[in-house]
Amino acid sequence: MTANRWHVSRTVDLTAYAFSWLIILVPLELLTHRDAQVVMLLLVVGLTFAHRHFTLPYVYLDRETFDAHPRRFTWFPVVMFAGFLVSPVLWESSARWLVAGVVMIAGGWNVWHVYMQKFGVLRMYAAKSGSAIESPRWVDRLLLFCWVPLYLVWLGPSYRDQVASSFPTVERYALPLVDAMTRLQSFLLVPAIGGVVISLGVFLHFEWKSQRLTNAPRLWMALGTSLLSASFLFISPVRMFMAFAFSHAVEYMVFVWAFQRRRYREPLAHDPALGRVLRRPWLAYAVFTFGITVPYLLVRFWGYLIVPEATNPILLGTTVERWGFYWSVYQSLVHFYYDGFLWKMRSPSLRRYLSP
Repeated sequence: MTANRWHVSRTVDLTAYAFSWLIILVPLELLTHRDAQVVMLLLVVGLTFAHRHFTLPYVYLDRETFDAHPRRFTWFPVVMFAGFLVSPVLWESSARWLVAGVVMIAGGWNVWHVYMQKFGVLRMYAAKSGSAIESPRWVDRLLLFCWVPLYLVWLGPSYRDQVASSFPTVERYALPLVDAMTRLQSFLLVPAIGGVVISLGVFLHFEWKSQRLTNAPRLWMALGTSLLSASFLFISPVRMFMAFAFSHAVEYMVFVWAFQRRRYREPLAHDPALGRVLRRPWLAYAVFTFGITVPYLLVRFWGYLIVPEATNPILLGTTVERWGFYWSVYQSLVHFYYDGFLWKMRSPSLRRYLSP
């Protein structure tokens, strides 16, 4: 049973799931020249934006997937698109708080989504273990979320000015929380650290109880994720956010590619369009990824990081950069919502394609 515990292979899993964050964090730390930093920022933003669209072909080019939840796949994106269209108007009105609220919801949901994806990878390895005893789901959640209280207590007070400058849209809502953590830091820091230590011990206890610490993929994933989380305490949060985002995008793209390669390896009875597209998978994925990423980066950064001397165009009274920002917010909500029910590891239809 041990030979089949990896999702793709040992090398791919360790590179894409457990330690993909090192691929971007190491050069971010070593290459400090502005041009290198800009290139890496564009890479992270581009992959982050692209991966959020990777579910859409699976939903809208495979009738079987769409027919499982037709109302969800129709009305939710319609509502989000309407929000996208009216956001520039609302932002310039007394209802600006509505847009700020949506941005805050997207930001909070994004944090939850990133952690739950790593939770999903851990549960995938549990499902593939072949063991009659699986570690409880709450143990994996605890391993991942135990860091959040420590972040609130330590990072907010330590980087107050960066919070204000990096998140101007929600500054007035975020800073009161940061100030509260500053006042309470001396009381909460030790319990927050203790929570992390206990959570790591609980994870190892249940791994020993269920499989005597023999499930290498789960242990490596837990180690990689814990090191990533711990790095937040010692490295610039901006760079760590980039590392988290890069890791998340790579995890997702590799998982979706592996799933689709297995699902559409042989022609399906209902002959979905996606199956025909993926007969040339490398070409399909390259065209899809670059076709999404390049236009978005031009829209968001033209006149800023790309051709700084140029002027960002105006569309319907709003810069196209701002339109791109609104699109990324509302499309991310579609992505988070879809992923919340499409990729459940408990689903037999998903587990069927976990192994080669």
